[in-house]
Amino acid sequence: MRKNHFVFFVFFLILLDQVLKIWVFKNHLGFGEPGWWWEAVPGFEIRYLENSGVAFGWLKNAGFVTKFLLSFFRLFVVVFMFYCVFFKFKKLSFLSFFVFGLLVAGASGNCIDSVFYEVFNLNVSNLGGGFFSGNVIDMLHFNFVWPDWAPFGLGNTLVFPPIFNLADSYISIGCVLGLVFYKKLSVVSV
Repeated sequence: MRKNHFVFFVFFLILLDQVLKIWVFKNHLGFGEPGWWWEAVPGFEIRYLENSGVAFGWLKNAGFVTKFLLSFFRLFVVVFMFYCVFFKFKKLSFLSFFVFGLLVAGASGNCIDSVFYEVFNLNVSNLGGGFFSGNVIDMLHFNFVWPDWAPFGLGNTLVFPPIFNLADSYISIGCVLGLVFYKKLSVVSV
């Protein structure tokens, strides 16, 4: 695949992620009112949650130093992956293109949140730290509940409790595809 297609694919995924996050931020106060479209989808809801940690709420409330280091780590991953795609890899198969695109878009989407959202007042909990101190906005929640008879004490508990965002989904799907099809990922190095 051509590298300009890769950039377009990544940009499109980041745009979807950022538009949804900003829409949720601007409208989250009205989510308690009836009439939203997702009320018709069983087992699904959109909520507003600021996450200072990583995917699915891990490492949240870990402190300013951890938050700052995590933001720098996200930025490093994004820069490193772009470097690999543009300067280290000569040619990517479609599957490699898709997997790397998901990973780069996911890391970039959450990186944008943690680097810039505090500066542009896109977080309710203003930490006052400026750049690299923003929280990631999570909003997607599947609220399916295990049946009463489920084994191992799972009865009446959520099947998948974390609240997440599109960027988390991109990263998760990219990792799963990369692990399942790792032998089919073809990357020709320079």
